Amino acid sequence: MSETTSDLEETVFFSQLMQDCSVLQLLKQVLMHSHHAVLITTADELQGYPIVYANQVFCDHTGYELAELVGESPRIFQGPDSNHTVIRKITPALKKNGYFYGASMNYRKNGSVYPVEWNISEVKNENNEVTHYISMQKDLSNLKRVAEQIKDTNELFKRFYATQAKRGTSNESNSTITTEVVETLKSNEKIYNANLRTEENEDLFENAFFDFSPDEMGALGNKTDKSPISAEQFWKESPIAEDDITSLTESIKELDTEIGMAEALNSGVNYQNIANYMKEIANNLYFCVEFNDGALIIDEVANILRKQPDNADLPMEMLSMFNKDVADWVDSVFVNRDADNIFSGENNTIAAGNQLLSFIK
Repeated sequence: MSETTSDLEETVFFSQLMQDCSVLQLLKQVLMHSHHAVLITTADELQGYPIVYANQVFCDHTGYELAELVGESPRIFQGPDSNHTVIRKITPALKKNGYFYGASMNYRKNGSVYPVEWNISEVKNENNEVTHYISMQKDLSNLKRVAEQIKDTNELFKRFYATQAKRGTSNESNSTITTEVVETLKSNEKIYNANLRTEENEDLFENAFFDFSPDEMGALGNKTDKSPISAEQFWKESPIAEDDITSLTESIKELDTEIGMAEALNSGVNYQNIANYMKEIANNLYFCVEFNDGALIIDEVANILRKQPDNADLPMEMLSMFNKDVADWVDSVFVNRDADNIFSGENNTIAAGNQLLSFIK
């Protein structure tokens, strides 16, 4: 098999590196001082891929000494709670692609369980034969703990909201509690969209989240990828007509008034009017390319609201909070122009919008 240009370049650079350091010394330093747990096995499938090396981080994670692991199969770390569906995919994937990425539950020497993700790659000799596999492993215990905390707050909110709906009442104390819980749920939405779980580790976090579904555009994820920029800097580079700003702020005020009336009446809410005002806000935001993600989520909420009958039982507190997030964001960027990061408010809006949509879709 001929080497690609990339392979040749790496070979050249590696050869230069070896002029100052032996291969053995380099490998030793990398393995011993890596912050990741590293495991190396042979490529002998029939023997269960015997372990030939584990660095100290790996030994610390599992509770085994290196001498206890050498010659053993990685099956020693499996148990009843391991994800055997994922494990069965390892060998076929390695044979086909030369690498594998997945997650499961590992067992330590003392029998305790911890979630782990692996990144396994093949190692070939000069004859292009696979001789070993090297696995970089990451303990997901902290992520699992975060997921459980999120699950607890989501369950608390569902119970609280159900109780409120049955009572059909609202007072200042309950309103304060609702605001606090909604803010927590918005934070959960951000964590979820920050790639807390992936397709490979889905089973580790199954049912830990409460029906959060970011739109196909991946709005919140896209926004967090943008470099922070202050409102002051934004206005130096992107002057916007005052008429556009006035139209935007007026639409938000009208929407706020409409939602306030709906909360006061507590019946016969005109969702068409609310949706129309949201459409105006979204249309006014589309003129700013930087904020298309925010405009998209407002537009989506408006589209869903237009489909609702006037007697629909929707979470008005969350609708009001969503509008407040939009207003705060617009004020910090377009009115007061004091935002340290013009995308922070948009992130809040998108998180609140996704949370609202999970209730009304």
